[in-house]
Amino acid sequence: MKNDDPITTVQLTQIRQEFEPLVGLRITWLALPEIALLGFEPSQLAVIVNTLLDAALPQIKMLASSPENRERLESIRLEKAPRSIGEREAYPDYIHKSGFRFELKGLFVDNSELGLKRPPTRREPSARIKDNITMADVHPSEDILLMAAVQLRQTEQFCYPVIIDIGLFPMVDCIKARDERMLRLGGRWNGKVPQCVKKTSIEKFLKGESLIKGYSDLFCQVAI
Repeated sequence: MKNDDPITTVQLTQIRQEFEPLVGLRITWLALPEIALLGFEPSQLAVIVNTLLDAALPQIKMLASSPENRERLESIRLEKAPRSIGEREAYPDYIHKSGFRFELKGLFVDNSELGLKRPPTRREPSARIKDNITMADVHPSEDILLMAAVQLRQTEQFCYPVIIDIGLFPMVDCIKARDERMLRLGGRWNGKVPQCVKKTSIEKFLKGESLIKGYSDLFCQVAI
């Protein structure tokens, strides 16, 4: 599988079928009392839940609530990818028994039925691909973006994260789309650092005026 051929739709469909037992899975390692929800904004819970998801997936069989589910989940053999000691943000996140490599992005889906502390203005969901992942890092025939949609669901007096859907996308396509969007909006790569147009300079860019390299019109982004 180590070649430059892109991942096919057929391959993605087959892997999606293998990961189907994840949908509907309740992550019991986090239980929030219903009365505590008013202290949390959805964005705060998104950080907690996505961090939990990242830690739980390599140990997914431990989350099975019945022998039947345990047997199904044991077939999903995801392991943390090897990385240097102390390196937390290495790429990719996981390797699979099939040889495919996965980068995980959690998508927290707000549950309007729960009494969370919601801000007066709607927050834009964010699932950005970090700038330290470039085309040079991606194996087109092996790398997949695994998007897991997670929502808090209430069971009796407690609320648990539940995986409600998953999506699989060729990583090379995601990186290309990210970079093309940045360039289309006037950004550029400065070595391995992405620079994007400041809001105060966007009018200049839209008029077709040249942008100054550095911090006058462009600023460095941690993630895009």
